Amino acid sequence: MGQTVGTWIQLPGITDAMVSGYQARVLSLELVPCEPKAALLRVAFPSHNFKNSFAMMQTALVGNDVSTALMVKLLDVSFTEQALSSYRGPALSVEGVRAVTGVYDRPLVLNMIKPCIGYTALEGAKLFFESAMGGVDMIKDDEVLSEIPILSVLERVRTYAKAAEQVKKETGRAPVYIPNITARPKKMRETAKLLVDEGAKACMVNFVTAGADALYELTEEFGSRLMFLGHYAGAGMMSSAWLGYANPVLLGTLPRLAGADMVMTMYPGAPGCAGYFEFLKTVQKQKLKLGSVKPILTVVGGGVTPLNLSAVIKELGTDVVLGVGGAIQGHPMGTRSGAEAVMAAVDAAENGVSLEEKAASCAPLKAALDAWKK
Repeated sequence: MGQTVGTWIQLPGITDAMVSGYQARVLSLELVPCEPKAALLRVAFPSHNFKNSFAMMQTALVGNDVSTALMVKLLDVSFTEQALSSYRGPALSVEGVRAVTGVYDRPLVLNMIKPCIGYTALEGAKLFFESAMGGVDMIKDDEVLSEIPILSVLERVRTYAKAAEQVKKETGRAPVYIPNITARPKKMRETAKLLVDEGAKACMVNFVTAGADALYELTEEFGSRLMFLGHYAGAGMMSSAWLGYANPVLLGTLPRLAGADMVMTMYPGAPGCAGYFEFLKTVQKQKLKLGSVKPILTVVGGGVTPLNLSAVIKELGTDVVLGVGGAIQGHPMGTRSGAEAVMAAVDAAENGVSLEEKAASCAPLKAALDAWKK
């Protein structure tokens, strides 16, 4: 009642028409075994209460009552076909991202430039060039870098484009640059238009903090001209054991409906560790059938290195993006060698070759194993 037409006491102004047209319905209430104070509640909301606004949907699902009176965690959300028709979802999806990168037969590799912030365009271009020469498919900004006094998005786009041209001359191909455009909604739209004018192919939005509606408006206008990477920065503060959002909703369903083509998803570690089951459920929400809404590419980040990426590939298959940051820029032989080590490890995983066997013919991979195997 409190999330739709009324509050905790009977109100004289509530009419039968209000109740029949706008009040939510309790579908079921089940006690959770071994948790005497916990229950699983299923509630149906009229979708016309919030139309296609993520802000209003989230206000209804985890809004006022949850904030002030109840310990509630949103575990899942489903939609009728009519409700789903309000959301276009990713314009490019898996096939589109592969077409933009030109890589079709293996997992994609994404490097996050490290250090995260504080360098100039020329300094960043050197890092971009070295990583690109190592063979990665995409290179992105860290989530904490967007616009700073010494470095704008446009400066990075233009300077890194020159580095990419040089890489293409030397190797025949160059990675796709993904600048972070997170800012106020108006500024993000202006920047996205500049990217299109500059011939850029992609951008990143920290959708948890910027808002799913802001991402949705960007993908609706620019989704066919830019591929969108959604970043999860801030997701952890919105979820606890009994409050907030489950990751399958926050990092799966919502950004997919908002039009992201790829979503950063935190790698919890080896199979069987805490959080691994929820990680798999999140990936399912990014990929399984959702009406006519296309799937998105899972970008696995957070501690991915040449030593453990084979476990990610084994679990998720080829249609995955391996997000590697510090293991590339922090490689003992330098950035280029870090990228080469990652690409060698991907090749080994795809061909069923052990890392040790591959390292015998790849000095950067051997150096990575020697440095980090313990």
